[in-house]
Amino acid sequence: MEHQDDITSLIGSIYATAVDTEGFAALLELADTRLNNDTHRRRFEALRSNFETHVVRAEALIGALPKTGLSQENPNDPCPRFDLDRRLHVISPNPAAQDLLGLCDGAPLDTLELTTDTLRAIKRFATGQSDHAPVLRLTRKDTGKPMLLRCQTRGGRETVQCFGVDIPWHDGASSAMRALYELTASENEVLGLLVEGHSPQEVAEVRDRSIETIRQQIKAMFRKTGTTGTPELLHLGRVVCVSSAQIEDTTRAQDQNHALRLPDGRSMSYRDIGSPTGRPIIFLHGCLGGNRLPKAAETKLGRLGLRWIAPARPWHGSSDGWPALVSDPSRYGEDLRTLADRLDLKDITLVGYDAGAALACCAAGGLGARLRRVIALAITPPMQSMRDFAAAPTQQRILALAAKTSVPFLRYLSIVGDRKLRLEGREAFADTVFRNAPADLRACCDPEVLDLMWEGHFFHVAQGNDSFINDCRLIASDWSAKAKLMCAPLHLVHGGADQIVPLSRARSFAQSFGASLTVIEHAGHSLPFSHWLDVLHAVTEDGPE
Repeated sequence: MEHQDDITSLIGSIYATAVDTEGFAALLELADTRLNNDTHRRRFEALRSNFETHVVRAEALIGALPKTGLSQENPNDPCPRFDLDRRLHVISPNPAAQDLLGLCDGAPLDTLELTTDTLRAIKRFATGQSDHAPVLRLTRKDTGKPMLLRCQTRGGRETVQCFGVDIPWHDGASSAMRALYELTASENEVLGLLVEGHSPQEVAEVRDRSIETIRQQIKAMFRKTGTTGTPELLHLGRVVCVSSAQIEDTTRAQDQNHALRLPDGRSMSYRDIGSPTGRPIIFLHGCLGGNRLPKAAETKLGRLGLRWIAPARPWHGSSDGWPALVSDPSRYGEDLRTLADRLDLKDITLVGYDAGAALACCAAGGLGARLRRVIALAITPPMQSMRDFAAAPTQQRILALAAKTSVPFLRYLSIVGDRKLRLEGREAFADTVFRNAPADLRACCDPEVLDLMWEGHFFHVAQGNDSFINDCRLIASDWSAKAKLMCAPLHLVHGGADQIVPLSRARSFAQSFGASLTVIEHAGHSLPFSHWLDVLHAVTEDGPE
């Protein structure tokens, strides 16, 4: 726990620096000067150097933290975890291992339902005769379904720790890979074994094939998925595995998920739900919640005659990143135009939420005459001065400051933030993200809203932290010039109790752009999930124009 204490202390020191009233005021003043003289520039560089010294220390600490999830000492760890001694007896199973797997302290491993080959592999690994960490398949007592556990050594080779793998490979993942990348049944089986922790040699043994056959199949998967090596292929497989397991009706989800190959070779994934012949709505998700809506909202789309198309923005979900957007967010209009051409969409309503609303305003011009109007939900207006965020909650002020002054510092905050969310788990998510935002905390009392937010986090970071970093950079920029290219009416829908973007900023933005504004009383920043009826009302014919 020493490293965890160190990193907690470090986070505290950085936040203390960043929220110091005088220091923050000085940084605001510096940022607004645009560093137009040597004195300002030297002072700024000194502050940034101080931040980045923290970052160097932080990266070393992060590297030393356990890579396997929550620590064994955490009694609320939902991940089954236990140790094995040299005799392969169970040591200190945590509550999840006891409840889900029926393990008790001192139980011999050979009493469990394991094959002779698996027991032999564990013994070879525990005694140092093999460096490959085996995978255990144990049966959950509550569902009767198999659960996978991986192994790692602890204390040299004194003990072996076994810990649960979050999502085993499943039929839904195979179907998704077949639909998205045209993998064959045989290739899917190979990919599933690799994702579950088997080496290519072990895959060959399990499938009774030659190692050369397995290697050729892996190369074929590289070509079909556009990946450049085994780590990247496995990362893609895990992303699809988690994404395709996130809703109960897996078959329905697969029918809704699609992939579009863009002219430059990038891939865009998107959901297509509602009425296939309905009026098209393109929805650009925000930094929270992913590209899904509550189930009741998605069911109602068809009844309202709406076709809801929700792409995963670059760097999110399974969509490839696009560095060009960092300097010119209006170029996303090219992707939207390609999507509209592929689906033959006309009379489009473009809806954006949070960072997606900013991107919608910038990219709307790319749809040209196809565009009917733009609706911006809980938008973060262009930041023309750092003082625009002076009234924002502490967390948002710090992120904006980091985006303006030090991308390495922002990257560090994103890594630590993701690690904190994973360590503390779903139940602590709302308080971490929406602290001091009562309306959003109330919204997350609804288990479905909390689930959408929690699962949405993993959708956003499926390919790493660039999604969060680039969203912060967009939000903290003055994108107003790009938004002026809009050739359709703009309508804002904003929560009256939004603490992240105060209503006063939304009103000012609406006035400056000649946009109409609907205020949803008592709604916070999470309004597409907590007040979805109001959102759907805004996009239907009888909604405000």
